[in-house]
Amino acid sequence: MQKILSKRILRDLKENCMRYLALSALIILCMYVIISLIGTADTIIIGTEKLAESNYLEDGEFSLFVPLSDKETEELTDKGITLEEQFYLDYAMEDGSTLRVFQNRKKINIIEIVEGKEAENDTELVVERRFAKEHDIEIGDSIVIGDDIFVVVGIGCSPDYDAPLKDFTDGSVDSFQFGTVFVTEEAYKQLLSEGGSLKAEEYVYAYLLNGEMTDEELRDKVEELKVDADSMPDDFFQEYWEEMTADKTELEDGIDSLVEGSGELANGLSELNEIPLGIPALEQGVLSAYEGAKELNDGLGELQNKTDELIDEYFNFEISNLRSFLKAEDNPRIMAAANDQVLNKYGGLLAGGIVLVLFAYVISVFVVYGIEKENTTIGALYALGVNRNQLMLHYLCLPVVVSFLAGAIGCMIGFASIGGSTIMGSCYEYFSIPNMESVYPPYLIVYGLVLPPVISALVNWIVIRGKLNRPALQMLKNEQKSQPMKQIKLGKMNFVRAFRIRQIMREARTSLTVVGGMFISLLILMLGLNCYVMCQHISKDNKADTKFEYLYTYKYPEETVPEGGYEAFTKTVKKENMGYNLDVAILGIEEDNPFFDVNLTDSKSDVVISSAMAEKYGLKKGDVFVVEDEEAKMHYAFTVHDITQYATSFYIFMDIDCMREMFGEDEDYYNQVFSDKELDIPTGRLYGVTTKKDIEKSADVFIQQMMPMVVMMTVVSSLIFAVVMYLMMKVMIDRCAFHISMVKVFGYRTKEIKKLYLDGNFYVIAVGAAVCIPMAKKCMDLMYPLMVSNVNCGMNLHYPWRMYVIVYAAVLVLYFVMNGLLTSKLKKVNLAEVLKNRE
Repeated sequence: MQKILSKRILRDLKENCMRYLALSALIILCMYVIISLIGTADTIIIGTEKLAESNYLEDGEFSLFVPLSDKETEELTDKGITLEEQFYLDYAMEDGSTLRVFQNRKKINIIEIVEGKEAENDTELVVERRFAKEHDIEIGDSIVIGDDIFVVVGIGCSPDYDAPLKDFTDGSVDSFQFGTVFVTEEAYKQLLSEGGSLKAEEYVYAYLLNGEMTDEELRDKVEELKVDADSMPDDFFQEYWEEMTADKTELEDGIDSLVEGSGELANGLSELNEIPLGIPALEQGVLSAYEGAKELNDGLGELQNKTDELIDEYFNFEISNLRSFLKAEDNPRIMAAANDQVLNKYGGLLAGGIVLVLFAYVISVFVVYGIEKENTTIGALYALGVNRNQLMLHYLCLPVVVSFLAGAIGCMIGFASIGGSTIMGSCYEYFSIPNMESVYPPYLIVYGLVLPPVISALVNWIVIRGKLNRPALQMLKNEQKSQPMKQIKLGKMNFVRAFRIRQIMREARTSLTVVGGMFISLLILMLGLNCYVMCQHISKDNKADTKFEYLYTYKYPEETVPEGGYEAFTKTVKKENMGYNLDVAILGIEEDNPFFDVNLTDSKSDVVISSAMAEKYGLKKGDVFVVEDEEAKMHYAFTVHDITQYATSFYIFMDIDCMREMFGEDEDYYNQVFSDKELDIPTGRLYGVTTKKDIEKSADVFIQQMMPMVVMMTVVSSLIFAVVMYLMMKVMIDRCAFHISMVKVFGYRTKEIKKLYLDGNFYVIAVGAAVCIPMAKKCMDLMYPLMVSNVNCGMNLHYPWRMYVIVYAAVLVLYFVMNGLLTSKLKKVNLAEVLKNRE
């Protein structure tokens, strides 16, 4: 009997060919997107892990004021770790960009050559891949750095600049403005000797722990390394050091002058005492004065000794050589591409399951319709001895096979080069990584080949088992269950409106499927739109909120703030967000700072935070939050006193005097200066300069990066909704074929039949869209923070009201298009349908 039933499968497929083709195309499209997304994520994750291993990615890095001595290096490496100098110089290029020059690496963070070769002589260099792409640099081109001309012999990537950020605090990568190059050791020394860099050489050391130490243990060891101020070669440091120790020097000089003066007085009186004056009273007075001066000198000598001890105790200016220490896991440049793809991977797995459940349910609606149409046949089969399990297997066969074949095709396209090229391309356009070899993880193959048929079988089994669990006689007579909606009183409603309402209620299953498909489609659309509006807000708000023209970050602050500048004190701390430690800046400013609209308090605990931070961490007024100072190994708890509009950075605003007192700095200490004009500050004093133009350029990078994804999400969501709506509305027509045929016999025209059987769906779509659009927006807003939890930027997801109107209008437009296409189906309903179901 099973063989006989199997023959009907091909007939059913032929009869509903277009229906299954449309569903197959949709499954293929979605599986292609999902497999591409997850496959790309795995390719990048696994590829960067292999690159990290083969190119000896650092476990972390630290920077120093002065380079390690041979003895200090030996003391550290004797502990079993590996160290390598990764010093660098920054150079301004003619087009306004910045190039960071490194020596060739030998042991840690070895550059991966993508094209060409490594620099081998003093006139050659290797350019970082993204910078080369943005500036159309090719092998054989020449680049002028300082006073020297170099020939490009290679293009490559280094694992410690996976995301080529100029500074750790940068919100986004801008490879047109910044890149890295690698030269020989001799060429680097030549550039260093010429002194043409933007700022002093940075002394950075990369390390590998080799399982011999922990990061904390190494940090403690490096912190113990002290530096003699006199050994610092930087003139600006020496000037800064003199300012720092001025009070100590003044006190020591004062005590020395007292001791010296008392000694001279005692010596003078001693000489006078030896001269016979002939006046006993005068001689006695001189003697007494001499003895007193001698006691004074001795006392001041003791005072000097005690004072020196106190000065050494309270004016302890012993300097730790450590400037900064950063573990690889906290470095935003390292493994950035892989971290970015982890969220895509898990989001894709979840989205794929949801979409497949929807499609499986759509197929089940077709199957249920087929069962209802074949009630008498099924009843006859039951009477002949066919059991329910055999029929269940028969009706599951076609959906499972179609789902399997469509899933397999989508899987193959997703794994093919065409599959991941778009998604992979956007990753290559942002991160500095070499071309990765595609990977085919077994779990993903199982996901693509097994999940579609399994979900289809499960959903169809749940939906259709009740339809097959009816007595044979009832099915032979084609008896229909009484429908409760027939008992609903609709009052004195006109015929057309009442008919539409009852038609919607009769077709509640298909209507709900259309609404469900709409909701899933809108979720996908909202994901794309959230990306778009977030990037738009970042671009717009960053430009509007950045009121300063220049931000100078000091390495060695001057004694007085440059004229036209506004002093500030900043300190970077960490705050955890969904497993990621992101940088947050505590910024101490004065009340009259014109660049920030902040109502400061005189409290060390009640603070004002930026809107970007409030959005990212879900903070509101009155909330208490904790940040970590990894350098001092301290935690600080703050209460949100107010939130100010500032989208550019995660800022905690404090009164600068309160902040100085809180962190034990001098009452005139500062390390940043904001200005609305360029200030004459020697570059040797600075860590760097951030301009408003830099912020504006980086703000637009997000939009350029995310637009391909936004377009893809919009297209996919539109296709899903259009196909599901078309198929479900077509099922409605097929189910009502007998009734449509009957009203045709009574002389109703196509326009009037359309008004009765199709136009009522407008209310389903209109009401469904009104409910689903805000619901999908709310759901995506709840999920979206997880998807961008590792991104160091604000998260303003507010839609303007016009966007809701556009989405709603687009849904209605799609409905009218599908409605117009289905009108032709009404014309094809044969008048003979009314004869097929005669008793």
